[in-house]
Parts: sequence; structure tokens; C-alpha cells
Amino acid sequence: MNQAPNHLRTTRLDNGLQIITERNPSQRSASLNWLVPGGSACDPLDRGDGWATLLSEFLLRGSGDLDSRGFSEALDRLGMRRSVSADTYHQHISATLSGSDLQSGLDLLVDLVLKPRFPDEALSPVKSLCLQELSGIEDDPASFAAVRLDEIRYPSPFHRHGLGIQQHIEAATADDLRGHWAEVARPSGSILAIAGDVDHDRVVEQLSSKLTDWAGTGPSPGFVDEPVGGTLRIERDTSQVHLGIGLAGPIAADPDQLAFRTAVGVLGGGSSSRLFLDVRERRGLAYSVSARYSEGFALGACTISAGTTPERVGETLERIDAVLEAFDEGPTDEEVGRIAVGLRSGGLMQQEHGPARARQLALDVFRRGAARSTEAILSEFDAIDADDVRRVVSERMGPAWRSAAVRCLLGPASAIAESD
Repeated sequence: MNQAPNHLRTTRLDNGLQIITERNPSQRSASLNWLVPGGSACDPLDRGDGWATLLSEFLLRGSGDLDSRGFSEALDRLGMRRSVSADTYHQHISATLSGSDLQSGLDLLVDLVLKPRFPDEALSPVKSLCLQELSGIEDDPASFAAVRLDEIRYPSPFHRHGLGIQQHIEAATADDLRGHWAEVARPSGSILAIAGDVDHDRVVEQLSSKLTDWAGTGPSPGFVDEPVGGTLRIERDTSQVHLGIGLAGPIAADPDQLAFRTAVGVLGGGSSSRLFLDVRERRGLAYSVSARYSEGFALGACTISAGTTPERVGETLERIDAVLEAFDEGPTDEEVGRIAVGLRSGGLMQQEHGPARARQLALDVFRRGAARSTEAILSEFDAIDADDVRRVVSERMGPAWRSAAVRCLLGPASAIAESD
């Protein structure tokens, strides 16, 4: 157990659950983020694509002695704002409530994890909600192109968008989900982070007592096969063409990740970025164009997105390629400084928001192995160095990086047929 001047403390229980708290004496609320194994990469490959999303809806339908309504009312009496959502690896159980009610809230959330009711009568409405969300992707061409890009850029099972496959969702039974949750929801691999009005020792004592019978290790999904790669063309009778370009990026624990993030910000992070100024402002080729970096535990990625008209697809892709090629020279000091200021201000606002801070703490432990204090994070932003960013551009964003890109084009067949 470690203690730092910023009140950031960590304890690992005997069963493997990691507890991280950051006390803020000025706050009267507590925000928590509990990562429990059971994300989309943990779903059975042959029949379970979508189980994680079903679970995120199903888990709030009662626990222990409380049915769905009783459980919801118990949480409401505490004034708890809560949600359950699935990512690639985990179910995120998130909540914010008064610090004085934290112990009572934790008791209910422990029951949610260890004693979910998964009532048979709730399965049909849960499926309906998930199927509605899945069908909604089809109505948003830009989002649909993005998820299809992920299908070809990532290896299985990390290529999943998380909303599942219709046939798998429809075929799932309550027993399927009960058995799957009992198998994956284990303490070793679980991470509970709490920020705000929290007493670390009290939380550890409470959970040590309540979780004595919880044991086992959650799954650690790995790559099953190689990504498809290449170019995916999706024919749609639309007035616009949506472009997605997928490129590799460093993982969260990589020492180069912040310099890479800064470089991507220069490339496509806003109205002063190179892609925006060249492709949209100077040439008017696209109504939107941007680049973003996403870090992960085992995979990192850079994604360039653009929306253009059918007759300008080829020229838009040519200009994006030209901007990427010119970026070999690296960003200027002024460009790096501008992005560094934006990253620091955005990071500061995130650290001051309780739910975002709790999520950051939990993901830091999962992706990096240890939680970072707010001071440490802001110091990292302050230390961004233009020469280091240029080094990363030279070493990791050159011709080999560009040549390994995958692409997704969605639009009229005549517009995307020959575009590369």
C-alpha cells in the first residue's frame, strides 16, 4: 500500500481486486469507476458477439434480494447517478454519489457484481434495446464507416465494435449470460477507482469483509488472428462519401505515446491542423477532416476521417496522402506548443471532473500498471518537447507507417470503385 501527498493510495486485496482512491478534501461527492472483466473481447467468438452489451443492460435489472424496481429505487434513495457500459476488456460500473453515502452505495454495487438477478422476463426488453442501438449504426454513415474500418484494421477479437451481431443477440439466453458473467467477472483483473470524498482505509476494510468469497482470475484476451487489412468499399446511395484511414499508434504504456498524441494533434486536431487547413480551408475538398489518436492496453491507433462529395473522393485522398508525406519533416515549435497548451488545458479540466478522474485512475492502472497523480499528468504535458515530437514523427510516422494504412470508403459505387 502506497501513500502520496496528493492522497492517492492503492491496495490490492488478497483475492486480486485492486483498489485505488484519490481523496479530495474540497469535494463532498465521490465518483467511482469499477472495471470488471467481461468486455467485448471476452465474448465467445462463435456465438457471443454482443453479450457484453447485453450484460451492461442486464446487470442493472436487480441484484440480491432486490428486483429491478427495488434495486433502482435503492440507488435513487442514495441520489446515485450510475451507469454500466462495456468496452473491449471490461464492464465499466460508474457511479457518483454523496461521500457520506459511499459505503451504502458500495454495498449495492457489490451485490450488482456478485449477485445479479438476470431475470428471465427482462431479457426481451434488454435485447430490444441492444438491437435498436445496433440498427442505429446503419442510419449514421460516418459511424458505420468507422466501425467497419475497425473490423479490418484490428485482429480478432479486438475488431468488434461492441454492439454485437444481430443473430448472436437474438439467440442469447438468460442462462448464457448468467454462465458467462459467472465465468468472467473475477476479482483478479478487476480495478476499482474512487475519487473525491473517500476514506481509503474504510473502503478497503468494507470490501475485504464483503468479498471474502469472491475468487478467481478474469480472462486476458489475446490476438486470435491477423487483421484483414487492405481497403474496404461499402456501396451506399448517399450524396456524400465517408472516408476512414487507419494507421498504427503506440499503446498507452509506450514512452512515445504523448509525443505521438501531440504529433497527431498537429496533423489533424482542430481548425489549425495541417489536414484541416490544406484539405478543407485552402482547397475546399471536404466538409470535415480530422485525425485522432486512441491509446489502448494492447493496441494503439491513429484514425483519419473525412467527408467529401463523390466527385472529389480521389483528390481528397491525394491531398491527405500529400499532407502525410510532407509531415515527414516534422512539426514546427509553434505547432507543438499550440497542441501542448490544448492538451494541458483539456487534461486539467478532466482531472477536475470527478467521474472522468475516477475513470482515468482505473484505466491508468489497467493500461500502465499504476495510477498517476494530477500533478504528474500535468507535468507530462508541461514537458512536451518539440524535438522529441519530431523524433517520433521521423521514427514512427514515415513511409512504412503510411504504407501499412487500411482504408474504408462508404458512398456511391461509381465514386468509390477505383479510389485507393
